[in-house]
Amino acid sequence: MRHILPALSALALAALLLPAALQAQDGLEFQNPSVVIPVDLSGTFNRFNLAIPAFQPLGRGGTGESDRWNRRLGMNLDMTGYFLLVDPRASLETNPKAGLFDDAPMDYAPWAQIGTNYVIKGAVEASSSKVTMELRLFDVSTGTQKVAKRYSGPAKEARQMINRFTNEVILAVTGEPGVFGSKIIFQSGDSVMMTELGSDEAFGVSGGGFGISHPTLGPGNRTAWTRRGKRGCELIADGKVVYSGDLVIAPAFRRDGVIAAGYSGPVSTNIAVFEGRKPRVITSGGGIEISPTFSPDGSRMAYVSDQGGSAGIYVASSSGGSGSRISPGGKSTDPSWSPKGDKIAYVVRERDVAVIDAGGGGYAQLTGGQGVNRHPSFSPDGRMIVFSSTRGGRSQLYVMAANGDRQQPLIPDFAGSQTLPSWSPEMPER
Repeated sequence: MRHILPALSALALAALLLPAALQAQDGLEFQNPSVVIPVDLSGTFNRFNLAIPAFQPLGRGGTGESDRWNRRLGMNLDMTGYFLLVDPRASLETNPKAGLFDDAPMDYAPWAQIGTNYVIKGAVEASSSKVTMELRLFDVSTGTQKVAKRYSGPAKEARQMINRFTNEVILAVTGEPGVFGSKIIFQSGDSVMMTELGSDEAFGVSGGGFGISHPTLGPGNRTAWTRRGKRGCELIADGKVVYSGDLVIAPAFRRDGVIAAGYSGPVSTNIAVFEGRKPRVITSGGGIEISPTFSPDGSRMAYVSDQGGSAGIYVASSSGGSGSRISPGGKSTDPSWSPKGDKIAYVVRERDVAVIDAGGGGYAQLTGGQGVNRHPSFSPDGRMIVFSSTRGGRSQLYVMAANGDRQQPLIPDFAGSQTLPSWSPEMPER
């Protein structure tokens, strides 16, 4: 039995009441107040104790893989850093169906006694071809039901149902929707792969190719990467060759959909944009300039430059020109601008992920003492970071909260190498 965590104080649950009703799918409606708990992932915060008892049968059909879906929901919510999972077996609740059916109202007292802040209850009806889930979130501190959703569809879509409910829980607790189901592209050998937050699998985007490198996702989930071709380096966008010639390094999408990248011309390596037949160079720092990333409003660009003698993170106008170094001394690479606009994640000393304020200052190292950690990329809401790490003996993708908490493998059962992740800027469909 897992350790039962103490209850959070009532002051930690001070909330803003919203009068809007929460409506379930398939015609089920539940009128409840919504208590929003502001959470700042840039620093320390109180987590909420959450219990997810075993899902119950909804109808005559069997529950199928309901234990697996229950675990997936717990894994999702644990991954966010907002919740600490409480073993539901510690509760003295006598009716496991309480809160799920009209003849069994929710009993909050047994959950309050073990210091639980939230309880998620689920009922499932499943067959080999179809699944129906009814999922509900209860706030123990206020004695109210905050979310009630009913999902029904093909059995193969059960994971997507769990991801959608995860996002609803995060919205109810923090006031902002979650990003489960959002896409992450990465490199595995000479193949480009794609996965989703909340998935255990990945699928191929490219058919493979020699020298593929730095896949990236842009607005509308557009894709881009580089590879070695017969006529030199090729820049691939949405599966088509848009440039072939001199070396192109680490492409990225601007907000307007234009691709920028490091471009190694006859004389120097600078940031260039690819919006016509020929690259248009927009920086001229005199050294090597690569790895552009753009602010969410599209006005500024961060990139790597060695113009000061060692590689550092510089910020300039997105239209180009001279930039100013914002990273402290020492080698710094792999910048990623937060969608919230306030932070830039990057790699220090070629082995650890750090963040810094977009204007400089506020430095914080997020990884340390666990392998080589590279290529951070923010989630589309700015509250999580994906990165590659060798801490497990091979290169794998890991995710963590934006303050460095809850570092864990993203797709641990994927056997191939996992490097160079890029998180889509697009929020998942609700």
